[in-house]
Amino acid sequence: MPRSTAAVPDHRGFGGNRATARVLLVLTQFAGDNASHGVSELSRELNMTKNMTHRALRTLEDFGYLVRDATHTRYELGPGVLQLGRLGLPPLNLPQLAEPYMRRLQELSEETVSLAIRFGETAITIAGLRGRGDVARRVPFGRAVPLHASPASRAILAYLPDDEIEAYLATATLKRFTPTTLVTPEAVWREVATVRERGYALSFGDHVHRGATGIAFPVLAGDGTAHGSVTIAGPSDRFTPERRLELIPELNEIMCELNRHSRLYPAEQPSAPTPA
Repeated sequence: MPRSTAAVPDHRGFGGNRATARVLLVLTQFAGDNASHGVSELSRELNMTKNMTHRALRTLEDFGYLVRDATHTRYELGPGVLQLGRLGLPPLNLPQLAEPYMRRLQELSEETVSLAIRFGETAITIAGLRGRGDVARRVPFGRAVPLHASPASRAILAYLPDDEIEAYLATATLKRFTPTTLVTPEAVWREVATVRERGYALSFGDHVHRGATGIAFPVLAGDGTAHGSVTIAGPSDRFTPERRLELIPELNEIMCELNRHSRLYPAEQPSAPTPA
């Protein structure tokens, strides 16, 4: 819900640099909430032209105070605000940050939800919630999977900088786990492009868990790389492609909320807690 503009100063009343005033007014509009904002709504709320608003947003984006959301059309607070020293955010505890969102994902899908982080050339599962029903996939705590295999791994790999992906492909052994595992650099790059375009990685039987299927979303850091990934997985006869497609909009909405918080933190690999 747009906030009232009654207390927002008119930028035209500033005697100093008006462009600077507009930038500060736009940043102030983001303070105190976790919402994303678009150019048009900010223009209306701040009584500024769209062109002025867009220039202010781009300036704040260039300095890292704002980042674009998954749609690339709206803006939200970025890691640069931490430098102001006013948000008082504690050090990143990724399992703790992700847990309420993972619970919502589990309640929505009724399937197993797990959290993985990068550990060298692998992704390792550090937290999770088991799905409901008689047949539920167990959380694979501590399991390490190469970055080219499994949706959890590929959701992390796709958001690495291109040079890090090149380095991985140049040094790693692209082990084949199943007939559908990606084992050539060309195939991996095609998958990277696909994941980046749609915002999530899908299971296609490329790892060892037969009879299971899943979808993995990145948990993004302030620079656009991934702190880790969240995977929703279940039996393939229940968590069907049709079921996944039906759930994706709501799953994505929950993950966007998580990423709105996770992107406030710089890209630092959290230490993996010892599973209970």
